[in-house]
Amino acid sequence: MASGCLSLISQNRSRVDAAVARLEDAFGRPHLHAGVGIRPFGRYLELRAGLDLRVLFLPEGGDLFLMCVGNHDEIRSYVKGNP
Repeated sequence: MASGCLSLISQNRSRVDAAVARLEDAFGRPHLHAGVGIRPFGRYLELRAGLDLRVLFLPEGGDLFLMCVGNHDEIRSYVKGNP
């Protein structure tokens, strides 16, 4: 895993928790995806947890697996190393 994907400070953890809660409410309802900040990123889905914080999920078999949390560059690096 990329170093930016390993740990979160408390403030970022709260932002990620809030974003994941929004994702749970919006997933499967495509018209809400844009408002929540979900977008495809390769085989993954990227969710904004703030201007500088992203959450990367892998959709598989109807489930979503959290893969990485980081800024845009860290997410991009993770996706590049895990296509």
